[in-house]
Amino acid sequence: MPSNDVFDVIVVGSGASGGWAAKRLTEAGVKVALVDAGRLQSDANFTEHLTPYQLTYRDKAHRVLERTRPTQSQCYACTEYNYTWFANDIDEPYTTAEGHDYLWLGRLRVTGGRTNVWGRLSFRYSDLDFKAASWDGYGEDWPISYKDLAPYYDIVERYIGVTGMTEGVPELPDGHYQPPMGLTCAEMRTREAVKRHFGRTLTQARSANLSRSLNGRAPCHYCGNCERGCITHSYFNASFTTVRDAKATGRCTHIPNAMVYQVVMDPARNRARGVRYIDRNTREVHEVHARAVLLCAQMEESVRVLFNSATPQYPNGLANSSGVLGHYLMDHIKHGGATGEFPDMKATAAFDRAERPTGAYVPRFRNTPREGRSKDFLRGYGLQGGGGAHLKLHAPGFGEDYKRAMREQSGVSMGLSGYGECLAR
Repeated sequence: MPSNDVFDVIVVGSGASGGWAAKRLTEAGVKVALVDAGRLQSDANFTEHLTPYQLTYRDKAHRVLERTRPTQSQCYACTEYNYTWFANDIDEPYTTAEGHDYLWLGRLRVTGGRTNVWGRLSFRYSDLDFKAASWDGYGEDWPISYKDLAPYYDIVERYIGVTGMTEGVPELPDGHYQPPMGLTCAEMRTREAVKRHFGRTLTQARSANLSRSLNGRAPCHYCGNCERGCITHSYFNASFTTVRDAKATGRCTHIPNAMVYQVVMDPARNRARGVRYIDRNTREVHEVHARAVLLCAQMEESVRVLFNSATPQYPNGLANSSGVLGHYLMDHIKHGGATGEFPDMKATAAFDRAERPTGAYVPRFRNTPREGRSKDFLRGYGLQGGGGAHLKLHAPGFGEDYKRAMREQSGVSMGLSGYGECLAR
């Protein structure tokens, strides 16, 4: 990048937030440099229609992935089909304090970042989330309310395309949805029972997959392998949506394979004036200059850059006058749930059936104004899962007999697992 090129804004990262920032800024007339650690992504890299026998190791040799990605390979989405999209853990190691192991998963090195492999569930927060402290007295309220954010939810949903059902549940505000993809018979029976016995709602999980065409993107064709890419661009991936739109304006200069490691400060003005990055191919150091810098390189990467940007004026890193930069990382808790069979429901599972790219969801029902407070714990959780016919993989037999038994002895089941909030102690 020529040193005399000066942009209005530098956006670091091309994923969910970086892609949106680049799109909105360039469409407003701003000159943007999109500096991206990933290599260029394209439809040629997508493998959603490959079958295991087309792979060298039939997607069964996990040890091969562990040679270069011992951490990343623990992510459900990192497989032989797409593991080269993920950071090489040997080339990009990280350390943790003793007794504080942390799996830093989802470090992508392709344009679009984690939107290439994300789970696509797209829920709105409610004021029970934003103003939780006012409800239960724990922690602090957000400085914004649902009313403040609702117009932006509208913009995002209309642009990315979200399939879903409107339900009128206060804890899960409705939005602007494409037609639902439908519930299975098992899910419909569970939905009816949950409503009848508990007064609660089981709905289709709202997902950023198209059920009808939008902005040149085709509707989902139900192949079920979204984490391996999509040649019809039917799920939201920044590489073929927001980043594409930003570049189409002619005001976005995309710099791929650029590992930003430092924000360059102007000490006289106490303002950022650019970034330094290392070209991942040549290992050369470059600078890009702009009037403002936006760090959108996912949470951990952006924190890394801020620490590396320490100056005599800010010896503990930028944006760290409080001393808490890099502390108090919170995650979500998952698991816990149940699976049940429907012995009276008959179905024959198929090897090549349509695979809906979303499942079923039960919105939060604990510690709500309608159901009251629990004496056992704070906040709440949602239930994710799904149901339908399944192959009996442990059927007896070999060859054709085994394949026939898997189908003929298939059953119908329904499973739900909890996903909740972790609170600081």
